[in-house]
Amino acid sequence: MTLHQPNDIIAQRYRIVTALGEGGMGTTYEAEDLTNYQRVAVKAVSLRQAKDWKILELFEREAKVLANLNHPGIPKYLDYFHLDTEEDRQFYLIRELVSGDSLAAWVEKGWHPTEAEIKQIAIKILEILSYLHQLNPPIIHRDIKPQNIIRKADGEIFLVDFGAVQDIYRNTISFSGTFVGTVGYMPPGTVAGKGLLCF
Repeated sequence: MTLHQPNDIIAQRYRIVTALGEGGMGTTYEAEDLTNYQRVAVKAVSLRQAKDWKILELFEREAKVLANLNHPGIPKYLDYFHLDTEEDRQFYLIRELVSGDSLAAWVEKGWHPTEAEIKQIAIKILEILSYLHQLNPPIIHRDIKPQNIIRKADGEIFLVDFGAVQDIYRNTISFSGTFVGTVGYMPPGTVAGKGLLCF
């Protein structure tokens, strides 16, 4: 269930244009910033709709991590805030809008990349990961999959969805069964609970 419809205005500033996607951590919308008429991405999560507190913790972590990143392959953080209503509290993360589709969406539309294109995508993702791993403390994305890699029409590549990130100083997985990431794209050592440093 989406929180917003087209033309809804959030915080008297962001006008919703369309929903871009929905996942376990809320819905992402394309919106227009009414102060400068730029298009932005608005990720929204509702306290009422959240299945557990972990979602809100991951959402806040994503905002904090994005606010400190500066890489051309990572959409820029713009804002983070919450709004209260009588029945709910809604959290919003505003970031630069990347005009492209996920690799998953490209494939669904019939895109058949060449070997050279696949190598270029891999190199770009490895450059982004190298940047993240050289930070202090290093950042581990933990949810790299076709849905989180955006490709623009000109071939430019971006890595999105930093809700599952973890720095290596918090390198324990909760053995209560809380896993962050997508099964099928997680390193086998992570799924087995043997640590996070399996790249």
